Amino acid sequence: MISAFPDPIPPYPCWEGRKYRLSRPVTKDDIQAFLGSEDSYVRETAAGLVHLIHKYGLLEIHSIIGKRDIMVWFNPDKGAYPSEYLDALLSIRFN
Repeated sequence: MISAFPDPIPPYPCWEGRKYRLSRPVTKDDIQAFLGSEDSYVRETAAGLVHLIHKYGLLEIHSIIGKRDIMVWFNPDKGAYPSEYLDALLSIRFN
């Protein structure tokens, strides 16, 4: 089985990444809700199309429609704020 994120590459130098397991698979509606009015970016990988959701220089969420795992990159210099923001985002869609 191919890992959804086999060779994670940080969007910016020094950013840290973590994988998260969600309560259900990601849907197209989830991607749209996270994007809001922001531009959509995708990267083609062996595991499928990875949707890249960049949130205000705090987070970058990588997800694949139909998968329960996401990869989240964050700026560790921002302290606990990125983690709190991610928790809020995920609780709205995946609680």
